[in-house]
Amino acid sequence: MLEEFREDLNKLSSVQVYRKYILGSDCYLFDSQELLDLKEAISNELEVSFEDIIIVGSGKLGFSIKPSKRFESFGDGSDIDIAIVSTSLFEKVWREAYLYKKSKAFWPEQQRFFGYLSSGWIRPDKLPKSSTFEFTNKWWSFFNQLTSSGDFGQYKIRAGLYHSGFFLQEYQTICIEECIQELE
Repeated sequence: MLEEFREDLNKLSSVQVYRKYILGSDCYLFDSQELLDLKEAISNELEVSFEDIIIVGSGKLGFSIKPSKRFESFGDGSDIDIAIVSTSLFEKVWREAYLYKKSKAFWPEQQRFFGYLSSGWIRPDKLPKSSTFEFTNKWWSFFNQLTSSGDFGQYKIRAGLYHSGFFLQEYQTICIEECIQELE
C-alpha cells in the first residue's frame, strides 16, 4: 500500500488522500470483524457514535505518516491509534478542563492541553492526572483494559478526541501535506 500511497501523493490533493486512505480503504491491522469489535467496545464505553470512531496511523495504513516516524512500517513497538470524533464528548471534557483550570489545581500539562484544544482535539495524556478529574482516570482505565485484554494484539491502544470531522481532517492533511513536500 505504501507505493500506491506515494503515487497518490503526486496526483491527488491532501484531502483526497485523507478520504481515500484514512476514511476509506481497508484497515491494515484488523479484519472487518476485529474492527467491528474494537469500534463497538469503544462506542459502548464512551457512548459515542460507532461511525465516529476511526482507526488512524500505522495500524490503519501499515506505515506511519507522522514526521518522527515517516513511512515506518507498523511493527512490534507500534500503537493502535484511534480518532474519536464527538462534539458532545469533546465539549463535556472541555467544560471539565475549564473548571479544573479555574479551580487553580495543580496541572503541569495545562498549557499544552489548551494548545491542542485550540486545534480542535484533546490529547488525553495532557489532561489533569488527579483523582478529582474523573474523566482522565476513566479514559486510561478503559484503554489500558482494552490493551491488556489482548483481544486486539499486544499493541497499546490509544485515542485522541476531536471536536469535529473538520479538525480530524485538518490534523491528518497537515501530515499528508508534509509527506507530499518530502517527496518533491
